[in-house]
Amino acid sequence: MRMIKSFTVAVLSMILGGLGQAQPTVVGIDRNAGLSRITVQGEANRDYTILASDLSPTNWNFLATLTLTNSSQSWFDSASATMPGRFYRAMKLDTPVIPEFADDFRLIDHQGVSRALYYFENDSTVKAVVLIFTGNGCTNVQQMISSIKSLRAQFTPQGVVFWMVDANSADNRSNIVVEANAQGIDLPILHDRAQLVANALHATTTPEAVAIDKVGWVVFYRGAIDDRIGGSTNVTTQYYLKNALTDFLAGRTVSPRATQPKGCAITLNSIPTPSYSTDIAPLLQSKCVRCHSVGNFAPFPMTNYDIVQFEAQQMRVEVLAGRMPPWHADPYYQSFTNDISLTTNEAAMLVKWVDDGAPRGGGPDPLTSAPPPPDYPFDWPTSLGTPDIIIPVGNQMITNSGTIPYRTVNYTVNLGSNIWLRAAVVRPGTVPVVHHILAYQKGVDNTLYSFLTGYAPGSYLGAFPAGTGKLLTNGTALQFQLHYTPTPAYPIGLVTNDNSYLGLYTMAAPPTYPLIQSSAPGLFSVPPNTTDYQAVTESSAFGTNVRLYEFSPHLHSRGLRFKYEAIYPGGHVPASEVLLSVPFYVFHWQTAYRLAQPKDLPAGTKIRCTAGWDNSVQNKELMELFTDPDNPNNFQYDPNRTVGWGDQTWDEMFIGYFNYVVLP
Repeated sequence: MRMIKSFTVAVLSMILGGLGQAQPTVVGIDRNAGLSRITVQGEANRDYTILASDLSPTNWNFLATLTLTNSSQSWFDSASATMPGRFYRAMKLDTPVIPEFADDFRLIDHQGVSRALYYFENDSTVKAVVLIFTGNGCTNVQQMISSIKSLRAQFTPQGVVFWMVDANSADNRSNIVVEANAQGIDLPILHDRAQLVANALHATTTPEAVAIDKVGWVVFYRGAIDDRIGGSTNVTTQYYLKNALTDFLAGRTVSPRATQPKGCAITLNSIPTPSYSTDIAPLLQSKCVRCHSVGNFAPFPMTNYDIVQFEAQQMRVEVLAGRMPPWHADPYYQSFTNDISLTTNEAAMLVKWVDDGAPRGGGPDPLTSAPPPPDYPFDWPTSLGTPDIIIPVGNQMITNSGTIPYRTVNYTVNLGSNIWLRAAVVRPGTVPVVHHILAYQKGVDNTLYSFLTGYAPGSYLGAFPAGTGKLLTNGTALQFQLHYTPTPAYPIGLVTNDNSYLGLYTMAAPPTYPLIQSSAPGLFSVPPNTTDYQAVTESSAFGTNVRLYEFSPHLHSRGLRFKYEAIYPGGHVPASEVLLSVPFYVFHWQTAYRLAQPKDLPAGTKIRCTAGWDNSVQNKELMELFTDPDNPNNFQYDPNRTVGWGDQTWDEMFIGYFNYVVLP
């Protein structure tokens, strides 16, 4: 009876998969091993898909994709232990399997570390990245933890990075941490909050493994880790992922290159088909057009559907990679009034629309409406209007090449009396060349300074927090610190002029609380070729109760991460609290963060700042500056040199600014 079944399936396979070919496809079945051993015979170096059916002529299920390295290959069907009478067939693919590419992405893991796939692009020690999709409460994952750890121990020294990815809609950072601790998982578990990575890689099951070749970011294996039924292995267990990694590292053909994952379904959210007119364009208006407008920072303006459709794939790339919109605070800690990030639903909707082909659909195009009036930094903020007092910084000539040292400009305020300010805004004149402008008030001894306001891309917060203000003393001396950078927007060798202004918005009566800026500056020296050099500094303890409003972390181009913590006085529960975490610091956006709910801190509290620097070839921003032949200072960004404190961007800084008021 066994021989008759084998012959019948072989003939069926010839009819379905190999008839009329130079070498027919033949499937043989051997059930003597306890499990069905399927042997596929056909053309060497061709791809074959193996399917199985539970005696139903229309219900064929995918089992694996094999590449025949010679004229035959054998493979066990572990499910035949419970379904011994299944039919099988092999289908020769007309063309080789098209390589599946893994797009770059950036996610935060369960311990608050930001991780990006393409970070390893310049790392010669890394050869592959393995993603293992996981989910809380999945027994199949729990059964595999020891095997995953063994694989990591075996292959990490050979250049393979292992990450787990949780995309389940019901899982969040808190319960992922609880599950990791309970199960003894010490691998990074990346939280795919918007399910962008799961959808991009077509992951459906936990645990499902996706192995990616760093050269070209091609997926060379996907599917089950092994084919065990239950928690134990046996003599017929096929170690798919282990074998795939072994063959890959040895330069051999990986086969099978895909298998059917078995486990728990990933609870993917259902995303309604978005409409460009009513969903996508309004989203872009809300989150993107503020920079993607004519003459603004962004590389293209979003003024109509045609432009958006042309740039749609690049928009998808930027969203997955975590670069756009430019917001870098970890959402697990606190919330902020100026958060411009996409919600998980918005990100998923935008990417789905692009994946669907970025269709125009019906309805009007909201982006073709009259553009919004120029807003800050190209004009005074529309939310504040024209300032009550405008102070010119003075005409500055800017060369378009070389290094421009910091400049200082002094200005004496003669107003007739002291005034209280509800807002102070620096408006840059020639935006492309202005790196930053800071305005300070000199103290009575002409040496002490108090910060008034400043400009840097991403730093604008609007008016001072409600109930607060800053006192400007009549006759005080203001000092502006000016930092300019040459730009290729203007011809080399020519000069341009900058005329920036300080706008002051007064208030009729003193505020409830004067707003104070302080900082926790740190000392450090970043060694060469380090991927995460860390330094810590603390402010002095507050002598009174205070209310904390805002943070402005500051590093330079090697900056990697920044975190603020409240260190409470003895006996306080909790002993400490994360106030802001920026796991992926981006120097081009000097973002300020205003708490949606101001934080009251008791007397004796300190502010601890922890920063990290990436002075290595993996730091893409650093390497772009280092290898740019048109950058006259490219040698300054060499990751082989030690970097210390300095004003220029090739040097480093470590300052944690924060704004607060003293409470009674």
